[in-house]
Amino acid sequence: MPILHHKKSIVIIIFVIAILLRFYKIDSYPPLNADEAAIGYNAYSLLLTGKDEHGASWPLHFQSFGDYKPGGYFYLTMPFIKVLGLIPLAVRLPNLIFSIIALYFAYKLVELLTKNEILATISLAVIAINPWSIHFSRGGWESSTALSFIIIGTYFFFKYLDQSKLKNLILFSIFFSLSLYIYHSARIIAPLLALTYFINYKTYILNHRSHLFKVIAISFILITPVFISFIRNGGTSRFGGVGITADQGPIWRSNELLNQHYPLTLVDRLIHNKRTLYLLSWVQKYSSHFDLNFLFLTGDEVPRSKVPEMGQFYVFEVILLVLGLWQLFKNKLSKSYRNLILSWIVITPLASSLTFQAPSALRALALTVPFCLLIALGIYQLLQLKRLNILLLFILLLVYAYSLSYYVDAYFIHYLKRYPEAWPQNFEQITTLINQQKNKYQNIYVTNKYDQPYILYLFYSRYSPWLAQSQTKLTTPDQFGFSTVTQIGNIHFQKIDWNNLPKNSLVIAADEKVPQLPTTVINFSNNLPEFKIYTK
Repeated sequence: MPILHHKKSIVIIIFVIAILLRFYKIDSYPPLNADEAAIGYNAYSLLLTGKDEHGASWPLHFQSFGDYKPGGYFYLTMPFIKVLGLIPLAVRLPNLIFSIIALYFAYKLVELLTKNEILATISLAVIAINPWSIHFSRGGWESSTALSFIIIGTYFFFKYLDQSKLKNLILFSIFFSLSLYIYHSARIIAPLLALTYFINYKTYILNHRSHLFKVIAISFILITPVFISFIRNGGTSRFGGVGITADQGPIWRSNELLNQHYPLTLVDRLIHNKRTLYLLSWVQKYSSHFDLNFLFLTGDEVPRSKVPEMGQFYVFEVILLVLGLWQLFKNKLSKSYRNLILSWIVITPLASSLTFQAPSALRALALTVPFCLLIALGIYQLLQLKRLNILLLFILLLVYAYSLSYYVDAYFIHYLKRYPEAWPQNFEQITTLINQQKNKYQNIYVTNKYDQPYILYLFYSRYSPWLAQSQTKLTTPDQFGFSTVTQIGNIHFQKIDWNNLPKNSLVIAADEKVPQLPTTVINFSNNLPEFKIYTK
């Protein structure tokens, strides 16, 4: 494999490709979603007033839509908004930058653990063009940034084992602790991974007790504020809204089964106990992350988290994954490398499986790491067939080139046309219209069909945070714990009920029934109507 020995040039080319795939049109494609707008606007509000949109001073959890988002990513965006202004690029750049940095540390981690530069280079290439990784690198996805911190921290842990330098163990502690400030799932994944690392290498670590005590003290100092904030500021209610118990199905099923028994016995109650059904539900949700349809064919059920006609990996990579898994046990790889991959595979789905929506590409994003490393190991083993390695390398490059081209076409051409309602495509134009017309009409009514329209309006209009803090009032939380704002000044965000709207109103509807023709229609990219403008 002489081509793979030009390490430096190949690594540079891979990074260039990775950056291009993640940076191309990142300022506009896909359009900004409500969660990103919330991050950007709250960071903007902090810069100007020292308070978030609801008037809380420098929070660690942002109330936002009642979901109490971890505040780490909000603060990461602040310098970018300060320099670039309140624009989508400023919200997305921190995640992009850390995603690229994490690629480098993943590459160095494989190199450190295997002492194999070729395997490290292949691993870098597989992650660089992985659809799952690319998708969540292109946006203000806190999950991706939290994963980047965990990857970086993992590298420094194994660097510590290699060099016994305290600074590496401290950096591990810092990055793992900071990941807890960025995304909820990291609060399960990071501590469990850290515990696994310490158990696997307890003898070595206990021989350096002074280092251990210092790192425990640093971790305690770093973690305590986010733990206190989580308890005080709605973290538990957030879990109640999206946790597995938010799914009432097991309770209904339990009641249904119990009602079919008469008279009821203790055995019946034990068999059809709701806790047993919740346990079975959890097992199903956990195992669903290893479903081949999810991984290689259909992907996530949530349109915002998937690309049409694709899974999280290229379909042919299932063969490489199986080969890599076989080689993981058969080959004489380092024990550290094997333990790393297996611990990530076992631990990562836990956070996602504890929610009512699984499998989740967003919450289980960290699975990209062990699976990509296994795929890379499968490729490496194929290329060990000396008589065929040049031919196999050529075939692999062709197949990957085709698959990547298919993904790029699906993502940049077909994605928004296939799932138009997944992203608010024309809200910046709607905001301009509202600001031009809001003094001409007594009221403006905006459809709430699309996710959290009020925050998109605040973002694109760069609405005064001082006014927003006095005007925004969240509704009562729904069954999932989410709230919204239904009015800002004379602008109302609600379902359009034409008969109950007052005169002298500008109405921006979606597909609600209105007994007259619209004055203007604004279409999705697939030419179907997104907004219809009326006057009353």
